[in-house]
Amino acid sequence: MEVFIFPRPAWLSWLYDSDLIHAFSKLTSLPSLPLHIHHVLGAFLVYHTIFLVISPILSTLILPDIYPKFNKRTRINWDVHVVSFVQSSFICSFALWVMYTDTQRAAWRSQDEEGMLGRVFGYTAASGAVQGYAAGYFLWDLVMSAWYLEIFGPGFLAHAASAVAVYNLGFRPFVNFYAPIFVLFELSSPFLNIHWFCDKVGLTGSRTQLINGFFLLSTFFGCRVVYGTWSGYLVMTDVFNLYRNPPAVLSMTSGNMDAEGDAISHPFAGKSVPLWLACVYLSSNSILNLLNYYWFTKMVQTVASRFTGDNKGGKGRKVAAGVIETEAKVATGVENTEVRKRKA
Repeated sequence: MEVFIFPRPAWLSWLYDSDLIHAFSKLTSLPSLPLHIHHVLGAFLVYHTIFLVISPILSTLILPDIYPKFNKRTRINWDVHVVSFVQSSFICSFALWVMYTDTQRAAWRSQDEEGMLGRVFGYTAASGAVQGYAAGYFLWDLVMSAWYLEIFGPGFLAHAASAVAVYNLGFRPFVNFYAPIFVLFELSSPFLNIHWFCDKVGLTGSRTQLINGFFLLSTFFGCRVVYGTWSGYLVMTDVFNLYRNPPAVLSMTSGNMDAEGDAISHPFAGKSVPLWLACVYLSSNSILNLLNYYWFTKMVQTVASRFTGDNKGGKGRKVAAGVIETEAKVATGVENTEVRKRKA
């Protein structure tokens, strides 16, 4: 996995050393963005190549009697789910590797002031790479939501824009320590995509979908409901502790250095977190956690409805199906708008 933390290639020096990139990073207070612009743009290009080329070709070869018969809307949905499956599988594996191998990040787990400063303001190349790959995916998600606005709607365009904004805040750097942690929300996404694929290839109610449903609900509950709630509490504790008790001077440790050994300046050096930023993270975490609780209860209903064969409560199941499709959009950047056309 270490290969994915590759430094900026020399042949891209025209890009990350350009006045445009540095002016943008200075204007937006994202000083570590130039260090990871190749991760952001690389992820964007890879995922768009999968969407445009790799998924259509492989899907046609593997499912010659199914994929070519999809209409345009369903093909777009399918290809975006393929991108999501690849992205979520990769980013979760990479984030877990970073969490267990990044020694500088591990030092910030301590409960003293130095550890808290590291968790909120610190920077490591590995966590920055996680942030870069995630930002690249959500940037792609934003472009897709805008390009296919008639399919996805303005609500999902707003969601994509919010995700890009929140993940890019990590390049200040800010709560970079927590980037691999919150990326693990995506652990349920591969199973969510498989659940969607099963419905499209005629495996609804099959043993395959049943087994996958168990893993879907287990990972969603464990990663988002339990681990997500606890992690949200921890990050807000760190942020508001620094807001209430601002440090006199921010320690410049090796975790705050770039590849050349120069200190990375950020807008919070020597002072606490601005109230607006603390409130943004508090509100976004609270809303996301509440949505996760709601989605989980509805996902249980939806998965169960695939196997019970109960014809009662059709309206409730339809609502639940809409919720799991909405959650699929949140995880994959796409909404299955066809579900709203189905009759109860």
